[in-house]
Amino acid sequence: METGALKSLFNQKTTQQTKITEFRPGQIINGKIIKLFPDQVAEVQIGNQKMVAQLEVPLSANERYWFQVQPGEGKVHLKLISSSGEEKGQPGNLTRILSEFGLQPTKENLDLVRFFIKEQLPVNGELLKLASEWLKTVGSRTAGEDAIKMLLTRGMPVTKAAFEALYTATKEQSLVMLLEQLGKSLEAADESDTVVSLRKLLNEMLPANKTISSAAALNHLASAWLGSNGKQSEAALDLLQQYGAIPAKSSEKNVLQQLLSSLQHLDGAEENLPEGLKFLKTVLTLIEKGDSFSARQIMASFINDKSFPVNDLADSLHFIFDRANGKDTNTQTGLLAFKQLLSHSNASSALSLLLAGKADWEQAGLKLLEAAGRQQQAGTVGMHAQLLSEAAGKAEPAPALQENGLSLLSDVKIKRFLSALGLSYEHHLSEIMKDGEVGKTQVPDTLKSLTLRLLNENPPQIVKDAAEPLVNKLTGFQLLSQEAGPIQQLVVQVPIFLGGKTSELSMQWSGKRTEDGKIDADFCRVLFYLKLQYLDDTIIDMQVQNRVMSIQIFNDQPDLKKMAEQMTPILKTKLSELEYKLSSVHFHVPGESNGRSNQRSLSELYGQKEYYGVDIKI
Repeated sequence: METGALKSLFNQKTTQQTKITEFRPGQIINGKIIKLFPDQVAEVQIGNQKMVAQLEVPLSANERYWFQVQPGEGKVHLKLISSSGEEKGQPGNLTRILSEFGLQPTKENLDLVRFFIKEQLPVNGELLKLASEWLKTVGSRTAGEDAIKMLLTRGMPVTKAAFEALYTATKEQSLVMLLEQLGKSLEAADESDTVVSLRKLLNEMLPANKTISSAAALNHLASAWLGSNGKQSEAALDLLQQYGAIPAKSSEKNVLQQLLSSLQHLDGAEENLPEGLKFLKTVLTLIEKGDSFSARQIMASFINDKSFPVNDLADSLHFIFDRANGKDTNTQTGLLAFKQLLSHSNASSALSLLLAGKADWEQAGLKLLEAAGRQQQAGTVGMHAQLLSEAAGKAEPAPALQENGLSLLSDVKIKRFLSALGLSYEHHLSEIMKDGEVGKTQVPDTLKSLTLRLLNENPPQIVKDAAEPLVNKLTGFQLLSQEAGPIQQLVVQVPIFLGGKTSELSMQWSGKRTEDGKIDADFCRVLFYLKLQYLDDTIIDMQVQNRVMSIQIFNDQPDLKKMAEQMTPILKTKLSELEYKLSSVHFHVPGESNGRSNQRSLSELYGQKEYYGVDIKI
């Protein structure tokens, strides 16, 4: 999505407050002479700010100049460096500016000065040197410049720690990716209490483990094959073969025979063998030995279904072993009985042990989830499409962040996730230090507190490399989530799970707090940014005025409005249940993407500072 479109989005509905800049001696500024007064006094416009300044030499009105702020009492004193009207920011002009700071006119330094001039940010020699050093340490110069701009425009501490925090918060690398990288790196760490606690928390916070979710989807498909007959069973078997979970081009008879053979070769005494497979092996062993009575008893006790045909099934299973002994009987009847027993033994989740193996089973599940996502985009229908959709729906979030009946992004899920991040870590720490009773109250175990504790334990370098960016990301969210006058702002990323894929929602909430300190849900503005697999960049601008909601959606897909129209009545109904009224939903297509990366979009999203988002009339 174009950067210009993003700027238009924010400027269209917001009135930015004027940022009063404090000018200090040594700073370089670019200003326009608005009005001239006697004694070389002039009204100068610098960015959106106008001021009265004392000039050292006579200048012309309606012209732009480069100035350096000089020491002096009262009015700001400005020393002329050059006329921007003459040289238009060419290298010679920028070189003159760098010389004022005693810096060499390297390409990097020239580009940095251009950045400060373009953004109309006051700069001095010390800041320029710091910025130059910081930008050498980052992978994306654009994201680094955005972080510097936010530091200066938001009045944050100009320190390397704050720069690294904002840089990590706005760059393309997502929070979910950092969580996954840290979790993987912990395999190289010693099993300390901190590592155990952190690993447990990460498993709870991540919306789903891809291999676990893919296995869940595949197991559902296996259950559909084993638990039915006719077209549905055939379609489920066909999908299992299509994605590599079951050997391709094998008849159902051959697949069942392979499962039976693999089961017979399993060690029934193995402790880690699933209960369902132990049950199957025991029953088949008894049938093979001719002990049908014991087999019937075990089946009746294991399968909690009085209508289950225990006697008929035991008789049919004998055909399997009659054929093995050379008798020409109806083997198909025996195999179908085995299939029915498989279905009622809850062994579908253990089929990977009898077929291709765990790794191939998980890989097949990942292919299935990817296909489900493509199918959802294409709007495919039919038996295969229905089964694929149902299987993908079984790829659920981790239990700790999931409750029955909750929506994809419920308030409960968001609150749990935000609480687990530990964005109030410093506040809790200050309260403990204030009380002076460290032993009485402890800082809660959150992602930030545990990760900082881990870094203090001097872990292996691979763990440090994964933990430090995560801490910076969290600190960046904290720096961006600050009060600006009466306006409270919250910036955070929340993982969501869609169609078997982990996606991420970047959210910026702005509004006033009520008298008791709670968020005012009647008057607020929320900006959502999603980068989806097929829809790509999507921005949702939601504004609430007296519980009346207006929504604008920005996306490059021209057909999105048509696809979403059928959901609007449902949205109105759901909002009405929450006592909100939907006034309008508008879709905008900004135009073809100019190739700018996700990090630029995020920096534009987070870079909006003080504004009166709650004072807009719908």
